[in-house]
Amino acid sequence: MVSFILQDWTANANNPKGRFVLLYFRLCQVIRCLPLGLWILGSPLLGFYVLLVHWLMGIELDYKTKVGPGLALQHGVGLVVHRQAIIGAECTLRNGVTIGERPPHKGIPVLGDGVDIGANAVILGPVTLGNRAVIGAGAIVIRSVDAGSVMAGNPARLIRRIDHS
Repeated sequence: MVSFILQDWTANANNPKGRFVLLYFRLCQVIRCLPLGLWILGSPLLGFYVLLVHWLMGIELDYKTKVGPGLALQHGVGLVVHRQAIIGAECTLRNGVTIGERPPHKGIPVLGDGVDIGANAVILGPVTLGNRAVIGAGAIVIRSVDAGSVMAGNPARLIRRIDHS
């Protein structure tokens, strides 16, 4: 967990808000993994996280969400991430991003490593975003995206492929 904290810290260089949110996020994850008697002692911190980060800062990133190391939050206001979503390592999320399910309970998105999501993009349903995929600002993704694809539009369409070899 310490390595996750250090990688998050590095990914959010020159971004004190992102550093604060992710440091507190990881602390809450540690508290929640403690045995019952101990995590109850830390529950006031969990409640304060919800109050401060969710309500006051407008970043709905539940501490139960599975998030890989090196997450970067760029201007996180308006960010909504479903608690069952899975986010890979070294991903970037910008303001106004929504990652959630499509009603009625049709599945949750899974983001691969290095996914970069532009401002106000919406990722909905049982979709997988492949490693190093780029989602343009304002795109609406309701189908899985191959690794290295650049997607934009409503609904999101392939713009080009990025070769990472």
